[in-house]
Amino acid sequence: MGSVPALLTLEELIGRVLCHDPQLRQAWADAKFQAASVGVKQSAYLPKLSGSFGITRNYNDTLYEQNSDYSVHGRQEQFESRISLSWVLFDFGRREAALRSARYLLVAANSNQDKKLQEVFLLAAQLYYDALSAQRHKATASKITDLAAENLDAASAKYAAGAAALSDRLQAQTAYSQASLNEVRSNGALQNAKGLIALHMGLSPHTSLELAESLTRLPDSQFIQNVELLLEQARRDHPAIISARAKLQAAEATIEEQRALGRPSLSFVANISDVRTNQSIAYNGDRRVRDNDIGLQLSVPLFDGFERTYKIRGARSQFEVNEAEVMILEKNLSLELWSNYQRLCIETRALASTANLAENASQAMHVVRGRYSSGVGNVIELLNALSAYAAAEQQHINTLSSWQMARLKLAASLGRLGFWTI
Repeated sequence: MGSVPALLTLEELIGRVLCHDPQLRQAWADAKFQAASVGVKQSAYLPKLSGSFGITRNYNDTLYEQNSDYSVHGRQEQFESRISLSWVLFDFGRREAALRSARYLLVAANSNQDKKLQEVFLLAAQLYYDALSAQRHKATASKITDLAAENLDAASAKYAAGAAALSDRLQAQTAYSQASLNEVRSNGALQNAKGLIALHMGLSPHTSLELAESLTRLPDSQFIQNVELLLEQARRDHPAIISARAKLQAAEATIEEQRALGRPSLSFVANISDVRTNQSIAYNGDRRVRDNDIGLQLSVPLFDGFERTYKIRGARSQFEVNEAEVMILEKNLSLELWSNYQRLCIETRALASTANLAENASQAMHVVRGRYSSGVGNVIELLNALSAYAAAEQQHINTLSSWQMARLKLAASLGRLGFWTI
């Protein structure tokens, strides 16, 4: 896909991850295999034509010890060519059931590919939002470190002037050291997040990446509706449910196919053969035989050692397995959708609260810093205000990241995850 752009967008990241994910390649290969299987089943409706050609040489030496006049030395060459035609005309629905099963399995493979596509899409988006969150954490940690450094300078100046105790300076120094440590860790988290993005794009983890976006709130998604409507939509449109139901229908068609294998079949057959024999024996000269035949052939299975009976039982058991799988998927999907719906509702309400919390903490910190600079406040109040501001910013960033992922996970639960959701 070419070199990495100077500013990596979410759409660019998702496209590159989709192109390099091995699970998607596997799902695509499986879909192509099932498409070929449909072609195999369709070929059963067409006539089968085969041809053969053979050459046989035979040398015969017969020796009589008492009278060599009767000894015979013979050589024979035989050239045989044959063309055979076979066309099944009627088989009590065996071919139709086999083709129907293959088509349902193709639907299942395509739906499974769609499911894998959405899973990788969600993974790529999560990597990007994790990196945006780490980037904002790093910026906040740098800001907190700068504020802690200013507090340390103020406390040191007061201590030098004799207006504050040594303990004030030491506490400010401790707060600065803690802020510096948090900045180092946030920088490492950002590098780790970018390295994971590079690896999923098929690049070296040391590749330099710059993100084009920032962690901000987007307009509310239009798919937020009544939860009952969402559940109904998910059961109808989710690719995992579609795949499981297609497999169930394929298993049902397989039962019909196994039943039809025990019924008669009627075929049209035709053969054309030409056999030419060259012989060196004097009293038996060359000969040529041509044989043409055409007719109808009825095949009736009589006894197969109960093989078909056990195959029918196996197909019924597979049908029950697939039926249970559909029920399990529907249950799990309902639980997942409900959880993601509630999480999005909670995170949406929490966004405004954490934004106000961060704003109030910032204002309180500036007030306390002014009080401390004017000699009214104390260092404990100053450090507490800084700590409260750092915690409020941390909560707001985490809520932003959680809200973004809650939107995408709800869309994934509905089976509607795509570029329109980001």
